[in-house]
This record gives sequence, structure tokens and C-alpha cells, in this order.
Amino acid sequence: MQESTTTLPAGLRRFNELELARSFMIRFLLTSLGIGLVAMLLASFVFNAMDSFVLAAVCLISAPALIYQLHSRSSMLHVPLAVDMNHPFMDEDPIGSATVMIRLSDGGWVDVGEGRVRLAEDELIGGSNLVRDNEDYTLIGHFNDLPMTHRGVKKQVVLINQAIALRDAVNGAEDTIEDAREREANETGLLDRSWFEDQKEIEIEPDGLMSKLRGE
Repeated sequence: MQESTTTLPAGLRRFNELELARSFMIRFLLTSLGIGLVAMLLASFVFNAMDSFVLAAVCLISAPALIYQLHSRSSMLHVPLAVDMNHPFMDEDPIGSATVMIRLSDGGWVDVGEGRVRLAEDELIGGSNLVRDNEDYTLIGHFNDLPMTHRGVKKQVVLINQAIALRDAVNGAEDTIEDAREREANETGLLDRSWFEDQKEIEIEPDGLMSKLRGE
């Protein structure tokens, strides 16, 4: 297993703090606003139709609880990923080697290291481990308490692998993002759909990223 640190090293930013991830937060805020409006309308209807303050209050109180559950269950609002200023996920042009770190289930941050990653079942404590996608499936650490079949966890791993591929492209590694996409499309078992389809749903790869790498 990799050495972990409880605090994120200076110079790295969490994925959900990046401009690239803003669309996920906007989507959540709009959904939360919709839930709040529906709760207010329902409370008003209940109060006027049934003259029941208690039932109206229950309708209003249920909205924050529902929003909290939505936030806690939204995997793309809690992506355990961080990158430095040289990574294409950032707005800055790279001036050196890019770094990618991930957060394990115990809260520790580790450098993701070389090569792609995938999920593996943890038969000892349950949940899912993150392992290196090599012949030995080298263990990186316990990734999530949810099973490896959980859709949200799989989407997070797709995003992590994209971050790795972009990092390798910046660092001049032979395994480019195009190579990673080709392998992902040919694989079965880890993801229900191809890389491209999951990428389209996650929507985190604007044209500017690849243009930056190509120097356009």
C-alpha cells in the first residue's frame, strides 16, 4: 500500500474545488431549489386545504432532509481526487510534471502512482479496494465502503483514470489518453458502459483540455 497523508500537500486542489466541477454543483443547487419550491407549495396547499400547521411544517422540514440525502449520495460532489497546477484539469498552462492524488476511505491522501486503476472487492472488511490495473492487481488501499458494483463509485474511478491519462500526457508518458480510451472500450466487467459513454455523462472533458495538450 502507498504511504498516505492526512492533509493534502500544498499546491494541490480537490477536484470539486475546480472550475471544471462547477457544473455538478450547479446541477445540485438547481435540484435543491426545485425541492425547496415543491416543499413550500405543498406546505401551503396542506395548510390551506387541511388547516394543519403540523402537516405543513412536516412538508417544510422534509425538504432539508431530502437535500442532505441528495448531497451525501451524489458521487460527483465528493470525488476523492486532487491535482496540482500542472494538470490539465486546472486552468493554468503546465510548467512541470503533473501530480494526481486520491483520498482513501480512511481519509488519507496518496499519490496514485503509475498506471491506471480499477476496483476490487474487499472480502475482509467489505466495500471496494482500489488496485493498480496490472497483472498482480497491486493494492493501493481501501477506496470506499460501497461495493465495487455501485454506479457512483465506478464513475469516480472513470474520472480518476481520465485524470491519470491526462497527467501522463503532460508528463510525456507513452500511455496517452487516446490509448487509455481504446483499452477502456475493449474491457468488460469493471464498467457497464464504454469510456466515451461514461465521459459523456460525467461531462468533464471540454475541448480546451486536449487543445492545451496539443499546443493549439
